[in-house]
Amino acid sequence: MGGGVRSQNLTGCCPKNSTSSCQTTECGDRGNLFTDYTSNPYAEFNLFMDPFAAYQVIHSGIPATLVPLDATNTIPVTEEFFETFEKNQNTYEAQYCFKSLKIARDTWFDDHFYTSYFMWDSFMSGIAASIMRNQHNHQGENEFAEMEYINITVVTSNMPYGISDGSNPFFDGRTTPKFNLEINGVHSGHVQTRLRDPFCIVKNGRGKCQDGYTKEVVGPRGVPVRVAVRAKPNQNSKTALDREFFVSFLDVLNQRENSGLFNFSTQFPHYSGKLHKPDFRGKKLGKNVVFDMDMSAGDFIALIYILKLPVEEINLKV
Repeated sequence: MGGGVRSQNLTGCCPKNSTSSCQTTECGDRGNLFTDYTSNPYAEFNLFMDPFAAYQVIHSGIPATLVPLDATNTIPVTEEFFETFEKNQNTYEAQYCFKSLKIARDTWFDDHFYTSYFMWDSFMSGIAASIMRNQHNHQGENEFAEMEYINITVVTSNMPYGISDGSNPFFDGRTTPKFNLEINGVHSGHVQTRLRDPFCIVKNGRGKCQDGYTKEVVGPRGVPVRVAVRAKPNQNSKTALDREFFVSFLDVLNQRENSGLFNFSTQFPHYSGKLHKPDFRGKKLGKNVVFDMDMSAGDFIALIYILKLPVEEINLKV
């Protein structure tokens, strides 16, 4: 999950019935750097951490599927989903995930949680699992998101190119650019050095830096990438869950299969360590998947969702 191609940030927007005193912040930005929209309104957090690495992956020729903010912005954690989740906690995993989500809601920095907190990594996990279930379809068709091929690149430096201002470690102080990069090429401009880099800040305007921006371009500067553009609506219009993925998310978390073995809150006084080795005899393991996570609540929820999926679909490595 990462990037923002045609996305428009829904966070920081003034409600329709707001007064003139309401000031928009990152509303409408391509990216989601809520701590840094004044200098870079284009980047999404994940790709902003290493734009050059993202560029190399996108341009490597390896078939890639991108689940950007374009798609995740269309699946916010709505109040209806939250209330339905609260009533459907039939496994320890579901209980844990709901409590994590509730903590996020109760500690959110403003009162717009239901319109500014999205399913992010969990949604990406569902799309990936669904695509792997349908490997015969090479167009990336899946149950949860509409897909489209878009010609994109990843911005790694800012114009003007070919300058030497001490910000670009690939060029500055080198007689030969690192990795044999092209002099005066797209990687040779100013590289954003910190969140509020003075180079990026425009007085009385939006920030001008684009490091990490998954930019739609025409011609050979970009490569066609399969992109999730929006979440699919729930085909069952008689339910409060308005997205197809919401149904799968709750179903998977509440499956008795792959459920936890202990309730530590009640059994801890009698706890003893045990090693439970799964028996995969007679099972055809699914595609190997490496899951690299940080310690955010969203990543834990995504991890538990993947762990609950049948091993025939995903053979998870953490």
